[in-house]
Amino acid sequence: MLRISIPLLLLLLFTWVPSGLAAPVTLREAIESAAQQRPLTKAARADAEAAQAAADAAGSRMLPRLGLQENFLITDEPASSLFISLNQEDLTLHTTADPYNHPPTRHDFETRLTLDQPLFDPDIRYGRRRARQGARAADARARWSTEEAAFAAFRSYLRLQQSEAALAWAQSSRQQAAEIERLARERYQNGVGLKADHLRARVALSEAKRRVLSAENDRYLARRSLALAMGRPEGEPTIAAPVTEDLFAGKSPDAAMAARADLSALQHDVRQSEEAVAQGKAAYWPKLHLSASYSLHDEDVPLGTDAGSWRLWSGLSWDLFDGGSRHHNLVAARAEERAAEARLEETANQAAFQLEQARLRAEEARLRLETARISVGEAEESLSLVQQRFENGLAPLSDLLGVRAALDRARWDRLQAETELLETLGRRAFEQGVFLKTLSPQEEDRP
Repeated sequence: MLRISIPLLLLLLFTWVPSGLAAPVTLREAIESAAQQRPLTKAARADAEAAQAAADAAGSRMLPRLGLQENFLITDEPASSLFISLNQEDLTLHTTADPYNHPPTRHDFETRLTLDQPLFDPDIRYGRRRARQGARAADARARWSTEEAAFAAFRSYLRLQQSEAALAWAQSSRQQAAEIERLARERYQNGVGLKADHLRARVALSEAKRRVLSAENDRYLARRSLALAMGRPEGEPTIAAPVTEDLFAGKSPDAAMAARADLSALQHDVRQSEEAVAQGKAAYWPKLHLSASYSLHDEDVPLGTDAGSWRLWSGLSWDLFDGGSRHHNLVAARAEERAAEARLEETANQAAFQLEQARLRAEEARLRLETARISVGEAEESLSLVQQRFENGLAPLSDLLGVRAALDRARWDRLQAETELLETLGRRAFEQGVFLKTLSPQEEDRP
């Protein structure tokens, strides 16, 4: 038989850690992990980076364009042969060639360096300004996505905290139900109690066991939800410390609504649409550009230096009529501007309403928690008195079970009231747009 020493067995038990378990995390760690590691926030930051790169690309259109071309041409076409001779500064015809009908075959390596510089192009100018506003809007949406991820992690943290407390409550309730079932069984066995009371106590104990199992499942799901909110596809983190109302103590409830990043993004959308209208109007203007080139021509090798020439020219282009497309584009831009302004107004109105709702719900939750705490104290005292009367045969089992059920409801109401108060306080900060700054200032300041 295989023998394993006790010290070795203990060493294996302490060194083996299930992959699903993880070290306890604090609320700040959960929020910072959600802000940095959740895929939604990563996607939003990537979108902001792409928008900034697009703005830089739009701005680069005003910079000069420098290009290099190398072409090779072989021909005996009279016109092309003549131009090759001129470019190579060699007008001597071959002695056996017919200068009128059969020119010699010519080779030409052309090396051309070109420079293009827009001097006046409204489309580039307003396109660059639109792209900058788009980049700012994407950056604001990335910040708002971080706020949303942080608040979601906060809510998951509260749900796990509530599930831990609910499990402790369910286990305590099961112990009380087991004690009542023991008393009812003893009274029945001693001939001073009814069998119906014993069966009723067993039903209450079975219900208490069911609540424990349900609470364990809720805790497991809450741990998985917190892991997902933190950007971890696997794991079952536990909370390091419970959240209390003191977390929001001293925080001003009157923060400016302008701090909301989603409203800032919509404001940039409005400015972007205004630039689109200006771009549509500027489409009727002419465009001016400057171009220059320097070319080398050689008969034998690329990049040769037999002959060189340069050219400098400027041009003006003006679309006098384009079939009405500029007019229709301008009408569409003005409609998009009105739509952007309406979305901003609607979101601002909803944000103001949600902030007021969070403030009122916080006051309501605080009063509900106060009432729930008083109810729990009253129910605990009632349970103690009725249980003593039941043990002395002065009260029926139905009274004891009724008081215990009232205590269970009071405890559950207190758990819900505590979670609701903390969530409403967090939501108030979220609706103000300062949630991440309130709970994790260094994360808000991180670029």
